[in-house]
Amino acid sequence: MQKFKLVATGVVTAALLAGTGPAQALSGQDATGAVAAKGSSKLKILKEFDYSRSKSRTLPLRQGEYYRNSKGKMVGFGWTKIKKRHNITKYGIIGWLAKSPNIASQGNQRYGLTGFAHHIKCKSGSCKIVDRRKMILVTDETATPVGEGPRFAYFGAVTSFCYDTKKTLKCPTWVNTKFKIPKSAAADVQSMNSGTAGDGERYVFTYQPVKTVKGALTLAS
Repeated sequence: MQKFKLVATGVVTAALLAGTGPAQALSGQDATGAVAAKGSSKLKILKEFDYSRSKSRTLPLRQGEYYRNSKGKMVGFGWTKIKKRHNITKYGIIGWLAKSPNIASQGNQRYGLTGFAHHIKCKSGSCKIVDRRKMILVTDETATPVGEGPRFAYFGAVTSFCYDTKKTLKCPTWVNTKFKIPKSAAADVQSMNSGTAGDGERYVFTYQPVKTVKGALTLAS
């Protein structure tokens, strides 16, 4: 079935956004209680992506917002927050994560989709991982009414971030500058174990983590 695209132009009610509402952006504790009015630019859809959880609906990426609330806490959702808070600046990364087969329910119609970004260095035919970031896209499948008819679009991408041991949730710049979906992640990883890999740096984006097993790199199954 061909996926259809919907443009959000209707009203998102206060009840929808309160408590379990879509505008409460997940990134650790971050949340916003802002109520988006009809026609608000905050809800403007910038891009729509194929979505691994649906054969009929695309996943919207909305303009969103990121600001300091009355309690002094930075809150927000959507592309504005993803860029400013988590340093993801390429739409393609969101599209790649939206198609991830790694899906975890977070409750209240929200899901976390996961991928992995690897920075690998090769020297004298041997390659090792020098940095690996688990990347997470949080989606909200709460239905947002559009127009007058019985059509509904997902609220969409709430936030996306890189998880690291320091829990900064901020992606390194190389995630953006080196992002490229491999034609065959397994083949790319295997080529680094040939013993003849040229010196230099490699960047691999995969849905499963690359690991070192008995001195060799392998793509986890």
